[in-house]
Amino acid sequence: MSGLRPLSSGALLLAALHSAAFATDESATRGRQVFESRCASCHVGSTPSAATLGPALSGIVGRKAGGGASGVHSRAMAESGIVWSRDSLRRFLSNPGREVPGTIMPVRLDDPKQLEDLLDYLETLR
Repeated sequence: MSGLRPLSSGALLLAALHSAAFATDESATRGRQVFESRCASCHVGSTPSAATLGPALSGIVGRKAGGGASGVHSRAMAESGIVWSRDSLRRFLSNPGREVPGTIMPVRLDDPKQLEDLLDYLETLR
């Protein structure tokens, strides 16, 4: 035998978690690039600014749609009753007008990989 021992189930779990965390970090990095190219013309990821059209997206996950002091919100968004989660963001970003008829957000993401990367990035914004 070569002296190699099989990994314990704990070691395998730790390796899998590390691999998943690394993949999420890479995905969030790609998501930031998507944000900068597709979203940053209207939104900021951190501190609200009077110069942005849309709301700041820091802390978006768990926040009520149309809430927050920054940016412009449509009446449709404010009355939607949506609380942003990964799933509700996925539905909205893939087709804003279908998810919230009357929204003023014109951008949709058709590429599923870019959408998942963007969601990973948005989840990092606190």
